Amino acid sequence: MKTLLIWLMLLSFTANAQPVSNFAGTKTLIFSDAVIAQPVLFNGHRKLFQRNTGMIIGVQRGKYTSIELGGEAHWRKISLLKPHIIGATANLSYNLGNNVLGYHAGIWKKQGHINLTYGADVSYFTDFNNRQSFGIGPSVGFRFFGLHLVNGFTFLTNNYSKGEVAPLPVNTFYMSLRYYFPVKNEFTWDRQTMKKKRARKKERLRRKEKNQNEHTKKWNIFGATL
Repeated sequence: MKTLLIWLMLLSFTANAQPVSNFAGTKTLIFSDAVIAQPVLFNGHRKLFQRNTGMIIGVQRGKYTSIELGGEAHWRKISLLKPHIIGATANLSYNLGNNVLGYHAGIWKKQGHINLTYGADVSYFTDFNNRQSFGIGPSVGFRFFGLHLVNGFTFLTNNYSKGEVAPLPVNTFYMSLRYYFPVKNEFTWDRQTMKKKRARKKERLRRKEKNQNEHTKKWNIFGATL
């Protein structure tokens, strides 16, 4: 008799719980009038974005030696398929031996899983006297654990001033080793993933509110019967 009652209870449960197929790419089964399971989004389309800013310090070597100091910002897409990172740099270089100061602004990009970077820079140099010069040029680098080795070439404008014979002592072909100190980090998902996360959060709140209402209703009925 007990076995028969158990079988009847199982049959009644399976009759009320009707399986409904969930949308594609998920691994859950939703039952009507039962607890709704959240979809597990396990595909390769989710993208995580990182934005950070920080400071850089480095040494530049060429015909002359300069120290470098400045700031840098990174925009990174973290993905298994097509990751990339874009960096923007604003820094200065100072040649101690010749008292030449340079202001630099540049941008570079690293595509895929290879650590090579490709970029370009614009520069302004002065010796705090009559000589000054502007420059622009490409660069190729290699990034590894915060270190960025940059090899570049600078095309300079005429850096002779009136009455001067010697050019401004500036590296046209150079190599720099910079270290990046991150100060601020922010992580965000892509819009589609964020939309799904908000929908799941909203659904959890709705279920929680529904369970609370049902619990309150049961207690009210129980209190009325007493």
